[in-house]
Amino acid sequence: MKNTITILLFVTLLASSALFAGLAVPGEGNPLLASSKIEINNSGYTVEKLADGAGVRIRVRTPEGKDFWTSEILGDQEKKFIFNGESSNLLVADLNADAKPEIITAVAFPPHNGGLYIFTLNAEQNGFMPMTFNNPQTNDEKSFLVADIFQEDGQDIAFIDNQVRVLGMLYPENEYGEPVASFFYYRLTDSAFAYEGCEAVPVDN
Repeated sequence: MKNTITILLFVTLLASSALFAGLAVPGEGNPLLASSKIEINNSGYTVEKLADGAGVRIRVRTPEGKDFWTSEILGDQEKKFIFNGESSNLLVADLNADAKPEIITAVAFPPHNGGLYIFTLNAEQNGFMPMTFNNPQTNDEKSFLVADIFQEDGQDIAFIDNQVRVLGMLYPENEYGEPVASFFYYRLTDSAFAYEGCEAVPVDN
């Protein structure tokens, strides 16, 4: 009888280990943060957002499960953004209506910064490249957009009225002025996002 109880206990522990093995923390044996589907050449590919010890990256796999494209490390940690009023951490959407959907994601650079990445299929259709964020006033061109007032719910990076709005600090040109929390706006023009302007965040009196 004692041996029977010991065997049953051992089997139960094995079953419990198998059950909880699928509940690993992302980046600790279970790197998948989110997944979605994207159509490439009339076939359904899989988009995965992954986290490991090095950071967060995007991987795209073919319908057969083979690696199609993998991004470089994008950031340190997971991050949310807002699209059409809904919170998301990974989204596939055809932003410029060219029948080639984009991959949209965000990452965090603790403690204060977040970054938005938008990837589009390259001309050879054998991988993805980042859509750029351009500021004609400063001649800046970047592969991602930074928000430097971190909001855990994703409100610091939002798609609103065909624009991307990010929350950050506007620093004065002279050393005596105070930085002001502001919204910065970028609008999609062809295959890139162009800076449109900024406004101070309304303050309740």
